[in-house]
Order: sequence, then structure tokens, then C-alpha cells
Amino acid sequence: MNYKLLWILIILFSLINRVSAQSLTQQQVLEDLAELQTQLEKFHAGYTRYTYKEQLDDLFDEIQSKDNGVYVLDLYKEVTRITSKIRCGHTRASLPEGINLEFKSSTVFLPITVNILDNKLYVHRTLVSSLEPGDEIAAINGQQIPDILGVIFEHLSSDGFIRSGKTRLTELYFHYYFQLYLANGSQSYQLLLADNEKTITVSGKNWDEIEKISHVPPRRVTLDLEHKDDYSYMKIGSFGASSLRNNGFNYEAFLADSFKDLRDRNAKNLILDLRGNGGGRDEFGALLVSYLLIQPFGYFERIEVTDNYEGYGNIKKTEKFNLMTSHSGLSEQSIQENSFQGKLFLLTDGWTFSTAADVVSVIDNANRALIIGEETGGGRFGNTSGVSKRVVLSNSKIRINLPMWKYTTALNDEVDDGRGVIPDVEIVPTIQQQLNGEDIPLNYCLNVIRNLGR
Repeated sequence: MNYKLLWILIILFSLINRVSAQSLTQQQVLEDLAELQTQLEKFHAGYTRYTYKEQLDDLFDEIQSKDNGVYVLDLYKEVTRITSKIRCGHTRASLPEGINLEFKSSTVFLPITVNILDNKLYVHRTLVSSLEPGDEIAAINGQQIPDILGVIFEHLSSDGFIRSGKTRLTELYFHYYFQLYLANGSQSYQLLLADNEKTITVSGKNWDEIEKISHVPPRRVTLDLEHKDDYSYMKIGSFGASSLRNNGFNYEAFLADSFKDLRDRNAKNLILDLRGNGGGRDEFGALLVSYLLIQPFGYFERIEVTDNYEGYGNIKKTEKFNLMTSHSGLSEQSIQENSFQGKLFLLTDGWTFSTAADVVSVIDNANRALIIGEETGGGRFGNTSGVSKRVVLSNSKIRINLPMWKYTTALNDEVDDGRGVIPDVEIVPTIQQQLNGEDIPLNYCLNVIRNLGR
């Protein structure tokens, strides 16, 4: 037997299969897009919350009018344009795992990690000897940084018109997004440095090398309470019930014990840190608020679903809405016996999302806290999340998380402007402060507390 020929045939067969698995005919593309549009219109309760249906129809028409077969990766780029246009942070698309791994292994990436401040790009860590942490990059491959960020943001999902969450996500995965949406397979990169207007050329590095210097995502699964002389600091990194339980945390017990401790100590100042908290169980958010406000409050004004919704819960059809009636967050919420009565300070950032943003919104509505940091990544007026439908497009196998409950937060305002909670004190650290690891929002908060005691 000619083993050499056999191996050649095996390799060729593998390559043919891989290419055919990644390529789609025009008919397959049209079928997947039609499937996506139908599923969104039938089940996504917030589909037209911030974007007119006509605009979404036009976007689908534009994409469907292209007359060439494409790779799955190309269709994915179009799908993420659609999911971004819906302006729902919970509506996310993901590549089939095999194709994502193939993309990572078959290309090279910009060999730096970045910080983004005021629409400017700074080197955070680098594999390039001619670059230093803190260097500002004004352009890459001839494209200005604001334009690059604009392109990337067109593919990232967020609630309404919030940019803070997109900014934080882009910091984590800039090398991936730039190659996927802008670089088109580039093997090298021309970087224009802002300080001396000098252009340097750097070679791309493989995924494993980049991962060694990548940002560490926020630590989400943590519950902590610390006491100092003039303040107490509480960190709640997640409201995810299973995540907390799997890491050995009992959320309800933590709150009960913590707020009894605060009451026994007669604590005057409490810093609640919800930075990095991506949300979780609705009831956990409402329970936390019940320990922080001083009178009964509303949490959700209403929860809407579509005509085609078939999930759990009791649904009441009215002239205007299909309303969920069985969620505990729709009832007036009582205050806990050991609710905190002192001064409350709240730290937020672009990772403060979903249930965490709901908590901030209700507290802000009651004028209960001094909020410090960055606009929340979740919408002030609510989001579309809750029960989700997992859609896998038939031909491309692109996956879409399709949320089916449209929440409206119980607020005094009536006009949803598509923004998150804007802090009372917005803080943008300098690049040097970030590189030094300084916690400027927390330091500001501590300074306010010290001045209270004078």
C-alpha cells in the first residue's frame, strides 16, 4: 500500500470537508437569514424597543440582496450587525465552536492588549519591543481609532445606546475583533503612534501567545463584606444563583448576616461595589434593594412577551400588551428589618449589567445613593432578558441567544432614552492610573467619606 499517497488523500479529504463545512450557498444564506428574522419577530419581546421594524427590515433586505455564497464567518459578521442593531445586550450571536477555533488557529493577531479611554487607544501590555505600556496608538493600517471603534461597536450587542459595555468588552478582545471585522487576514500591522506621529510595522502573533498577555475579565463570582473605621465595603460580583452556589456562596444568608452585622455595628457609611457584576437572578436584585431602601418600593413596572410566547408564567392579554403576571418583582417590595439606614455609596462600570443595572436603577430612582464611576452597561429603564430561546441557524449553525421577556423598571420617569444609569460622579482614570492599578472611583469615594467626618 502507498501510505504516502493515502496520507495525502486523507489530508485533501479533510481540507475539502473543512472548506465545504465553512462555505454556504446563496440559498443557504437566504434560508438562515429568513429563519433568524422569523424567530426574532415571533419571540423577541424587545425587538423594536429601540429600532423601528422598518429599519430592521431594510437591514435584512440589504444583506439578503447580496448574490454570492459566503463562508460562515462572513455570514456571522452580518448576523452580528443585525443583533447589534436590535440594541439588546442579551441578544448575542456566537460562531460554531469548530469554526471559531479554526479562525483563531489560522490567523495571527495584533500583539498588544489595550485600554480605551475617551475614544482613544492605549497599549496595556505588548509583545513588541518598540512599544511601551501607555503608548497611544492613533491609527492602525491607516484607519483612525475612532473609526475602528465605530466599526467594532456596530457588531457588539448592548442595551439601547450605551457605549460603556461595548468599550469594556472591546478592551478585553480588541485583538480578536480587529482581526475579525477589520484586518481581513492581515499578517502585519502598521501602527501610527500619537506622541511622535511615527509609524511602526509589527508582525502578528498566534492566539496562544496573545492569550498570555490578555486582560483578566472581572471576577464575577464573589460576595464580600469588610469593615473599616469609618466605612464598610460590600462587593457583590454576581447575582447568578447557580454560579454563586457552585462556588460555595449562600446569597440569602450572606445578605441576612451582612446587614445584621451592619446594624449591630451601627454602620454609618456603606460602599456597595457592583462593578463587574453582569447580573443574574431577578429576585436576588430585588432582595438586595430591600436591604438598602428605607420605604417600600416598586421593582418592575411590567414584563411583556410576544403573542407567540409559550414559556412558563401566567400571561394576561390586554389591549396593548401581553403581560407576565406571576413574577414576584411585579409586586410592591417590602423593606427588610435590618435594612441599612446610613449613607450609601454605589460603584458602577460598563460591566454593571442586567440585574445589577436594575438594582442601580431602582436605587437611583429613590435618590438613595451617591453613584460613582461609569455609566452602567445595562439599561436604566430595563432590558429584554429572562427566559431565552436558543436559536441555531439550520445551515450555518450560528447560535443566537434570543431573550423573550421585556422588562420595564418601576421608575418615576416615563421616557426611555436608551441609556444606562449615569453616575452622579463620572470618573475616567488616566492611562497611567490604570497601568498603576489605582482604583480611582473607590479612592474618590473614600475621600468623600473622610470629608464627611470633618
